[in-house]
Amino acid sequence: MQRSAWVAVLLVVVAGWAIAAFMAVALVFLVGWLGILIIGLAICFCAAQAELDDQAPVASVALLRRQHEQSLRRTAEERLASWAQRVEHNKWLYVARTVGIAAILIGLNMFITHQL
Repeated sequence: MQRSAWVAVLLVVVAGWAIAAFMAVALVFLVGWLGILIIGLAICFCAAQAELDDQAPVASVALLRRQHEQSLRRTAEERLASWAQRVEHNKWLYVARTVGIAAILIGLNMFITHQL
């Protein structure tokens, strides 16, 4: 990639994160601790969708059937290798889910504490 392409990609990424941060701050200011809970739910939802959509073929019955048949024909070592590769690939999603769950728990706890 050329340098100008990297700059353009970086600009889009920074702009996207800035918009997301602004929306998160606005949500927290509007609804308080409930906003933290909602942000945690959104993080967990995005992590779950990313894991489900990863390496999944287009929703076609024939493709899904072929993929399932291929998984049944593999040996135990190949299945374990595939599982290890999937775990390695999704290790950042584990971090995202952990952060999301922590935000949910903190938001719920502080929302209930401040409501009583």
